Amino acid sequence: MGGRAWPGIAILILVFASACTANGPLVRASASPSATASPTVTPSGAEPTLEPSASPIAEPTPVPQTGASITCTATPTTASNPLVLVSNPNHDQILLNSLHDPAHATTLCTLSGAGFRFISGTEMGFATSSSSNDPINGTTTIGRLSVTGLMPVVDAVVQGEVMGFAWSPDGASMAYLLYTAAPGLGSGDANQLWLKSGADQPHPLTPLIPLFGRGGSISDQIYVRFSPDGKYLLMVDTYVDGPTPASADYAHFQVRAMPAGNLVWVPPGALVAGDKIGSSFHTMAAWSRTSDRLYYRDAAGVHSWDPPATVGTLAEGLIWYSPSVSPDGRYVAYTVSPDTGPHVEVRDLVTNTVRVLLGTRAAPFFVSSTTLVVGTYEASTQQGLGYQPFAQTGSVAIDLTTHVETPIPILSAPIDYWPR
Repeated sequence: MGGRAWPGIAILILVFASACTANGPLVRASASPSATASPTVTPSGAEPTLEPSASPIAEPTPVPQTGASITCTATPTTASNPLVLVSNPNHDQILLNSLHDPAHATTLCTLSGAGFRFISGTEMGFATSSSSNDPINGTTTIGRLSVTGLMPVVDAVVQGEVMGFAWSPDGASMAYLLYTAAPGLGSGDANQLWLKSGADQPHPLTPLIPLFGRGGSISDQIYVRFSPDGKYLLMVDTYVDGPTPASADYAHFQVRAMPAGNLVWVPPGALVAGDKIGSSFHTMAAWSRTSDRLYYRDAAGVHSWDPPATVGTLAEGLIWYSPSVSPDGRYVAYTVSPDTGPHVEVRDLVTNTVRVLLGTRAAPFFVSSTTLVVGTYEASTQQGLGYQPFAQTGSVAIDLTTHVETPIPILSAPIDYWPR
């Protein structure tokens, strides 16, 4: 795929984003959170200089479309919440499941033919390529599907592969990260962040950011997400980390203000040359679900960002993966050491105390403010290139108040969830 090498899908599932015992908690010595003011990073000039790119075709009207499809046996309602998108056991379809009763997860809809994300509890966003074997040279259709079976709505058709996409909380805006051919830049391909607002044509927010053909890392992240109130848009694209960025608009970690998409903050460490092995990444980011606070990690540990430019240290030296913030914003659960001995920790964001969940666990996901779904794993029987060191054997729902664990019928990490 051009100059890019992607990590194995099994590792991505293990440390997912879109993503945490009955034996009693173990408490790690807490680190005192600290907050320091960080200067706002702005691009050189009012607007970035944008290299030419294929113009998207925007048609926000119902049209026949043969890629993405959805079939529902029941219509999701607020009584079905929370809802999750997960892969089926064969990884060839996406299931829309209700986890209202985690021990008896119910499949409401089956989706296929595309990548999917929630726009609302009854509307799915999708991205589907015309060429699964060579997506960078094909076109990608981005649109919406209703669980009521209405005709799909196509928002944009773009040249290249859409690596990440998201809709704003009100469903009015859509952002996507496009992987496209870029002769003469880096290894000949590049990524570019785009925004579509309402009925307007999509427009680029960044220049074409070149790729340099390095291999994948377990610390890589592609992440395009709006903040809970829709005021900010985050782009994390560690695959473009390489030489010193020409300006802040080329950084692999960017926060932009809506609705215009102006660049408002880049971590200073994202403005220096990368090391190609992941230690220079600003990655594994997650928004709080109650505010515009953003959590992320770098080589020094885990940090928080609050608008417009206040950075705090949550945990020095912590290397987390697949963070999930509870709906009330009180806790964050995350995976530690997914490649050597995966386990899950739950950190209280008020007291900064940590509970370590016993067992080989990974890919935590908060179902409610006190209930956490985690994958259970064991050492894989297949070893060698292309195989993950640990294989998922099931999932459990953990009540963080009573420490009771309940097995649930989900065998993959959630792709996305609703409500936000």
